[in-house]
Amino acid sequence: MLGTQDILFIVLAFCALWFTAFLCWLIYQAASLLKHIHSLVDEVKVRVASLEDAVMTMKRKFDGNITMVSSIAEGVKKIIDAMRSRERDGE
Repeated sequence: MLGTQDILFIVLAFCALWFTAFLCWLIYQAASLLKHIHSLVDEVKVRVASLEDAVMTMKRKFDGNITMVSSIAEGVKKIIDAMRSRERDGE
């Protein structure tokens, strides 16, 4: 027959088994969650890089247009200055 101490050890063994199974399941869930978070972070990095490229492209286009407009404004300013100097010379 089994004594009370033997029954206690059997119950403790089952408790240790269930606790071990629970810890394995918990570690698996944590690893799965971390894998999912890692894939999300990678996706966010790709999207941020794409957004950065788009913003830099727009910036380059605006800088080119601003340079062109600035050059045109300088040319117009020189033409106006030349016309003013001719008017002064003509007076």
